[in-house]
Amino acid sequence: MVRKEGVAHLTRQAAEQGLARLMMRLPATRSTIRAVAASQPHLYELCGAYGEACAVLDRMRRDRSAEPAIITEYEIICAEIEVDVIRILLGDQ
Repeated sequence: MVRKEGVAHLTRQAAEQGLARLMMRLPATRSTIRAVAASQPHLYELCGAYGEACAVLDRMRRDRSAEPAIITEYEIICAEIEVDVIRILLGDQ
């Protein structure tokens, strides 16, 4: 059984990794994205989803047996999350 603290740590780690990836991917947001993520839990959760999706995408790209259609699907998911983040930052939630 997984302890609650372990799950929280993994969630926080994915969110921080996602936040870092988003700041690299969307350099114009670097000055504001961390502050907004700290004040809006929804954005922080979205960073976690982005971090997890990017991690899966990275693994699948390295796996030569991965289905190209699934790779494309994860690329779309990541792009859609990026658009959602930009909308949140612009106040278009």
